[in-house]
Formats: sequence, C-alpha cells, structure tokens
Amino acid sequence: MTSSVPTVRRSVVTIVPLVSLVLVLLLGTAAPASAHATLLFTSPAADATVADSPKSLVLVFDQPVSLSGTSVRVEPSARLGTATLSQGNQEVTVPVRSPLAEGVRAINWQVTARDGDVMTGSYRFAVGPRTIALASGQTTAAKDATPTTILRWLLFAALAVMLGEAAGRRLTARVPDTPTRRPRSWALPASLIGATAALILAALQLGDGSFSSLTGTRPGVLSLVEVAGFALVALAVLVRRRTWAVVPLTAVLVAEALRAHPQAEQAVAGPVLTFVHLTAAVLWTGTLLHVLHTLAAWRGERSPVRALLFSYARLAAWLFAAVVVTGLISALLLVPLRDLATTTYGQVLLVKIALITVVGGLALAARRRLRRTGAGSPQRPARAETGVLAVVLAFSATLTVLSVPADANRSLPFAPPLDGPVVPAGTRAGEIGISARAATGRLVIDLTAPQIGGNEKQSYGLKATLADPRGTRRALKLRGCGTGCFYTPVTWRVGTSRLTLTASAGEEWAGGRAGLAVTWPPRPDTALLGETVAAMKKTPRFTLHELVTSNTARGLGDLKQLPITGTEFLASEPYGSGTAPVITRLPDENGHRRLALAYPAEHTQLDLTLDETGRILHETLTAPNHLVTRTFVYPETDEDGHDH
Repeated sequence: MTSSVPTVRRSVVTIVPLVSLVLVLLLGTAAPASAHATLLFTSPAADATVADSPKSLVLVFDQPVSLSGTSVRVEPSARLGTATLSQGNQEVTVPVRSPLAEGVRAINWQVTARDGDVMTGSYRFAVGPRTIALASGQTTAAKDATPTTILRWLLFAALAVMLGEAAGRRLTARVPDTPTRRPRSWALPASLIGATAALILAALQLGDGSFSSLTGTRPGVLSLVEVAGFALVALAVLVRRRTWAVVPLTAVLVAEALRAHPQAEQAVAGPVLTFVHLTAAVLWTGTLLHVLHTLAAWRGERSPVRALLFSYARLAAWLFAAVVVTGLISALLLVPLRDLATTTYGQVLLVKIALITVVGGLALAARRRLRRTGAGSPQRPARAETGVLAVVLAFSATLTVLSVPADANRSLPFAPPLDGPVVPAGTRAGEIGISARAATGRLVIDLTAPQIGGNEKQSYGLKATLADPRGTRRALKLRGCGTGCFYTPVTWRVGTSRLTLTASAGEEWAGGRAGLAVTWPPRPDTALLGETVAAMKKTPRFTLHELVTSNTARGLGDLKQLPITGTEFLASEPYGSGTAPVITRLPDENGHRRLALAYPAEHTQLDLTLDETGRILHETLTAPNHLVTRTFVYPETDEDGHDH
C-alpha cells in the first residue's frame, strides 16, 4: 500500500506554487472590510451633550445593514418615527417625533449585518443646556452570540455527518472483500438537526420583525436556503434517494460561503475560499467519524480494516492540505499579523490553528501505527483526532460571531455626521481648495481641484498638524471619507486651535501648505447675519476692492476696484437671502464682529468682518476653484448722514 507521507509530499509540491500565486492575487487586490456591521458614528455623538432635543437620530455603520422590526429604541422611552436607510444602506436615520426632555438618554439599536448575524449595541447622550459627563462609550456586539455559536456548530456537525457518510460509503465500496456488516446511518437525524439549527438561526434574524425581513434581505434569503437545503436532504434520505442530497447539501455550503467573513474582503474569491475550506473541514471530520463507525462494525476483520484506513489516509492528506492552505489565505486576508495576539478574533484563530496542528500530529501518529505491524492500534489516535476536529468546528463556529479586527485607518465611504454647531473654515493651497468643518469631537476636511473631463476620480493627499490653544502640537491621523474627503477625531480645547495643512492632488495640480484657525466653542448667530444683510441693503454706492486667485502659489491675484451698491452686491452673494447652512459667530477682532458661513454642498466658506452697524468691512470667500479677498470702502458721511 502507498503510505500517507509521500502522498502529503506530493500534495505540498502540487499546491505550494498555486498558493503563492493565489496569495499574490488576493492580497494585492484586497479591500479592507469587515463581515460584521460595526457602529462607526452617531448623531448626537456618543457621550455628548446637546443643548436641544435632536430632530433625528443617525447611526452610521461600516457596511450595508438591513432593518427588521424596531431597530432603534430610546430609554426613557420617546416617540420615534420609522427608521430609514441611506448612503448605500450604511446610514440609519430615525426621526424623533416628540421632543426629548432634559437628561441622559440611552439608545439601544439592532440591525442585521450582511453575513446574517444580528448586531446590537447601545450608547448614551445628554440633552440640556449644561454639559453632563458621560463615559459609557458606544458598543457593538453580535446578538445572542452564545446560542448562535452553538447552533452554527450543530449546523457544521450536521454537514460533517452527512458529507462524511457519503464519502465514507464510497471508500468502503472500494475495499476488497468488504464485510457484510454495515454501520447504522446517521444521515436522517443529522439532516433534521441541521434543519432545526438553520431554522432557529433564521428566527434569530427575524427578531420582532415581519417575515419580509427574511425574504427581502440577502442574509435572510441565505438562511432560508439553508433551512430548505437540510429539509430536502432529510426528504432524500426518507425516500432512499441519497444521490438527490448532493444538490441541497451543496446549496447549504454555498450559502455558508456567501455569508462568511472572507466574502466581505473578496466578493468572488472570498466565498470560493470559504466553500473549499468548509467543505474540506467537514469532509475530513465526517469521513473519519464514519470510518471509525464502520471499523466498530467490522471488529475482527483485520485486512478490510487496514485497507479502509489506508484509503481514508490518502483522502485525508488532500483534505488536510486544503484546510491548511485555504485557512492560511483567509487568515492573511482578514487579520493583520499585529492583531493576531491582541484581538479576540485573532486569539480564537490562533487557538484554532494550534488545534489543527494537534490534529495533524494525531493523524501522523495514526498513520505511523498503521504502517508498522505491531505498533499498536491506529484507532486510538484516530478517535482523539475526531474529538479534536469536533472542537475545531466549535472554534470555527465561534469565529463566525466575532468581529474581524477593523483597520482604524481605512477609508470611510462618506463623511460622518457632524453634531450640533459647526465651526467652518476655508483656505486654498496652491490650486487646491480646502474646506474644513469642526464639530464636537470631529473634524472633516474636503479638498477640491479644478475639474477636467469629469469621469475620472481625482486622487488627493493631505497631512495635518494641530496646535491647540496651549501650544501643544501633534500630527493628526486622517481617514479618507470619499473623494477628497478626510476625517479625524479631535477633542477641541476652549480657545483657538491652529491647523497646518499640506494638500496635494496628483501631479497635474499644484498643492502646498496652508493654515486654518478653529475657535472653540462655536457660537451660532443667525440674527447677526440678518442684521448684516439688512445693513447692506441700505448701503448706497461704495467701492469694492477685490483680489481673485486660482493658485495661491502665484499670489492673491490682481486688484480690481468695483463701484457697486449694497443691493447689487448681495444679489451675487450666496448669503444674499439672509440664510446659510452653517452660521457661526467668531471672536471679535479689533473691536469688529465676525461671522463664518459655510455651504458644505458647494464646498464654499466665507469669513466676514463687520462694523458696528453690521456692514461688511472684509470678506474672504473660499470656493472650489478660487479664493476671493475683498475689502469694502464706504464713503465718509457727515453728521447728517450725507456721503462725502
């Protein structure tokens, strides 16, 4: 008989070059992702205090989610509207129908991730004029993690029994002089256990929602496929048409592959990896279990027993290689090496790897006894191998309910919501427009370069350093949040902080350094803008001195002097109607009042300096394609108010 060692060597020699190629392709094209939905941002922000009751609650996740039943609850209870999804199903918005009274509010939420697991969490914020110290943070966890783990292990075990029995029967049929005694089939109870486990898992997704939460979502449909698959297998066993079970069993394996973690990393290769890994693992476990079950029925039949074990050894060598290779590739895709020992997912994965190593050692011990006459029965290490493989399946089930370590620096699909008043600021670095919005705990910066063509996405780069009011400087860790968008968490100190920014936009546009000032806390003042517009409408002809540049590296532009009236000027200004999305009062400067206005959708900011009557003395306008600096010179008036 051919021994298992040469078989393993041939497997390794065949697979290693293929593995190297697959690793290069997969790791080279991997996009950071997480199979479990993790709550990234909320509005109002977790642990924040807002002066007034919010009109809506916003939760932003790192992946698309689906809703079922009541997805968001407030404690103490309040009347909320129906939750809706936006931003590619990553943002959940819940209208607040009744004002929230002053005090601390706890938000409990529940959504379904794209892998089918129900995720829950909570956070708190306070409503009222006084700041309340909160430190609970926001949490995200899989709902019913322990029951889900047990049910998924039962599902894997049912697959192992059914697939292993089918493979074991084929191996048995090839043994010469096969004994007539056959072990009792476990396929029917296994299929019923699998169907029950899949049904309960589907019910956990259902929660308190309607049945449409299953039929109308991808995770729900996959759960129903698994329930139907096991039910059809049970039917095939009952009518004694075991070959019919191949298609529904394959459907269950495909459904599991489509909902597992690697599919979030690689939409096509991820499910293929999982399908091969899971199929090999359950076949390995189930076939060994069936072989041992058969050997128990063949007691005293030495020659057929050895022949069956040798036949299984050849199959197991390939299955072991497939499990190790696909598991290695999946691990490299999902978990950075630095996170293996410091995250729960990585630690459980390390234990699983250690167990597979133990299984490999037990398998080699069994094969060594099998090759050597008188070296003892190979069935004892084989039984231990089966037990450890069952534990490996349990750890695999545990990994399905754990979140994959997320990259804290990976790009976000869009900018996070900004809570409460915002401090806007704008400038220009070379040919790149810079639009900044500072809010509680957050800073969002948008870069814009002149547009050409229209279809190609511009690549942007940004480095930022923050000097707080005490003079302490630190580099900010920026995360992308869309084309030209960058986000970073910031705890603002009272006073004026200064940002030093270095912006770039590929090689075709000139970038450079620029500075911005952010004065905290913000002071919304819509009345002052109304006063300014009213004052300018009453202003007769004056002289507007204007500098316009599209590239600050070449200066602020050529000076132009324009005679104009206040009404004519307001007609061309975005704030001419007396409104703006963001209106913030800046600290007075040299006895003059100041206003900062922002139009985030247009990436436009204005800084206005006003005299005692509300008229504009200076204006700086930052737009995507130009920087405008204006000085207003009004005619002198005598004591009777006449111009000179």
